[in-house]
Amino acid sequence: MEQQTTRRLSAILAADVVGYSSMMGIDEAGTVAALRDVWQETFNPAVAARHGRIVKMMGDGALVEFPSVVGAVECAAAIQRAMGQRNLVAGALIQFRMGINLGDIIVEGDDIFGEGVNIAARIEAIAKPGGVSVSASVRENVGNKLELAFDDTGEHNLKNIEQPIRVYNVLLDAIPKTAMARASGTPTKGSVAVLPFANMGGDPEQDYFAEGIAEDILTELSRFRSLFVIARNSSFSFKGKGLGTQEIAKALNVEYIVAGGVRRIGKRVRVAAQLIHSSTGQELWAERYDRELEDIFVVQDEVVRTIVVTLESRLQLAIANDASKRNLPSLAAYECVQLAKKYVALHDAARAMPFVERALQLDAEYAVAYAMRAATYYVQYLENAQANTLDEMAAASRTAIALDEGDSIGHALLGMALILKGQYELAASHLERAISLNPANSVAVAYQAELLLRNGDFAIALKTMDELLQRDPIPATWHWEIRGMALLMLRRYQEAILAFSRQIHPFWYIHGDLAMCHARLGHLGEAKAEIEKLISAMPDITISRYVEIDPYRNQQDRDFIVESLRLAGLPE
Repeated sequence: MEQQTTRRLSAILAADVVGYSSMMGIDEAGTVAALRDVWQETFNPAVAARHGRIVKMMGDGALVEFPSVVGAVECAAAIQRAMGQRNLVAGALIQFRMGINLGDIIVEGDDIFGEGVNIAARIEAIAKPGGVSVSASVRENVGNKLELAFDDTGEHNLKNIEQPIRVYNVLLDAIPKTAMARASGTPTKGSVAVLPFANMGGDPEQDYFAEGIAEDILTELSRFRSLFVIARNSSFSFKGKGLGTQEIAKALNVEYIVAGGVRRIGKRVRVAAQLIHSSTGQELWAERYDRELEDIFVVQDEVVRTIVVTLESRLQLAIANDASKRNLPSLAAYECVQLAKKYVALHDAARAMPFVERALQLDAEYAVAYAMRAATYYVQYLENAQANTLDEMAAASRTAIALDEGDSIGHALLGMALILKGQYELAASHLERAISLNPANSVAVAYQAELLLRNGDFAIALKTMDELLQRDPIPATWHWEIRGMALLMLRRYQEAILAFSRQIHPFWYIHGDLAMCHARLGHLGEAKAEIEKLISAMPDITISRYVEIDPYRNQQDRDFIVESLRLAGLPE
C-alpha cells in the first residue's frame, strides 16, 4: 500500500552530540551507556513535556518535530541547561549542538523531509557546543514569549541551501527580560547583592571554598532587617557570565554590590572584598585580608562586620558585632559541608551524605552540618517517601537547633518535616522562627508557602511565592513546584503545567501533579503518559498512598486530589 504524502508547517529541532566519534574511540561502552542515560533522563522527558515527537534517533543525534515553535525553543533551552548541570558532576562530558527551524515539511508515514528539515540540520552544524541556534523564522515567531535573549549572527550560506539564512544564537545565560524590566524601578533602600567570590588560585577544586565565603557573608548580612539582601539563587546565577557589576546590579535592581575573591596559597589565605555603588560603579570600600588558613572564619567575620557598618552607618557597632557571633567549625568540617551543599542542590543525596557524616566526625557540635544532614534526608524522602527518612530529617533538624537556637535553616527544615508529618501548628511556629531569624531565608519563605497550601490557603500561598520571586527572581527550580501546586489547587491547570515543567530533574510526584492537570483539562492521553512515568518511578503507588504522602489538611482538598488521580487513571 502506497504511503500518503502530506505537507505541514512545523518547528524542527535537530540535535547532535559534539565529538561523538572521538568519545567512542576512547571509551565505546562508557559513551553508549552515558548517552543512553541522557536520552532517557533528560532529552526524551523534555521533548514529551512540550508535546514534541521524536522522528528519528541516529545514535549520536535526534530529529524532533514540534507543533509549537515556542515549545521547540523552550525544550532546547531546557535540555542544554540541564546538560550544563549534568556535566558539572558527570564522569563523561556530553554536549549537544542544536538547530531549530520553522518551515514547510513533507510527511511520509512517520518520517519527515524537505527544506524545512534540511535547514534545521544545517543550522545545527554551525551551532556552538552546548548551544542552540535558530533561523530567522523561529526568532520572529518566538518574539517575547520566552525569557530568552537572542544574538543575531547575520546571514549564513548553508550547504545545499539556495538562499542565505539569517541565524540567531539563543543566549541561554543572558539576563531574562523580566529581570531587566524590574530595573526600571528605584532600587529598594539598603538593597544589596553579594556575588560569588572569584577563585583567584585557579584550582577548580577550590571553587566551592570561594563560593562558601561569599555565601556566609550573604547569610550574615541577611540577619539585618535594615538591609534588603537579594537571595543566593539570584545573585549567584551570574557566576561565570562575564557581566559587569553595574549590569548585574541593574538586573537585580539593587543599590550596592559586594564582590571579591579568595586565593589559597599553601597554609595562608587572602580574601579581598569590595563594596560598589551600583549606579555610579564607584568603589565605596575595599579591603584585603591575609591570614593563616585556620583563621579564615575570623577573617570572614571581619569582612561581614565592615560591610554592614559601611552599608548602614546608622546601625550600632554592637549590632554589627552580633552578626559575627557563632561557633566556628574546623576548616575541614566547613569544607565538607560546602561540598555536601553542592550535591544537595543537585538532588544527589547519595553523594552529599558522606560529606555530611565526615563533617560531623570532624566536629560533632557543628550545627550547620546537622542542618545539612536534615536537608540531605529531605532529598532522600522526596525520592522514596519512607516515613523513617522523614523521622531522620526531623531529628537532624532538632539537633541543629539544640546546638544553635539561632540556626534559621534548621528551623525551616524542621518546619518542612512537620508539615509532611501533618503537625501544622508546630510547623508554623518553627517557620515563623526561621523567618524572624533571617527574613531573607528564601527556603523558609517557600516552606511557609507550602504550609499555606496544606492549610487550603491557595491564593495566599501563590501570592507568597510571587513576592518571593521578586526577591529571588532566578530561584531554585523547586520554587516553581510549590507555585505549580498552588495553581493546580486553584484550578489554573495550564499555568500549573508550565510551572511543573520548569523542573530539570522532577521527583516522582511531579508526574502525578502533571497527570492531574492534564486529566482535568481533558488531555487523557498526556495524563496516562504521566501516570505511567509515576508508576515506573514508584511501582507501589496508589491513590490512597499518594494522598497519604502528599497531605492536605481539609477533606475537600483531599477529595479533589483523589478525584483528579482517579480521572488520570492511577489505581485505587
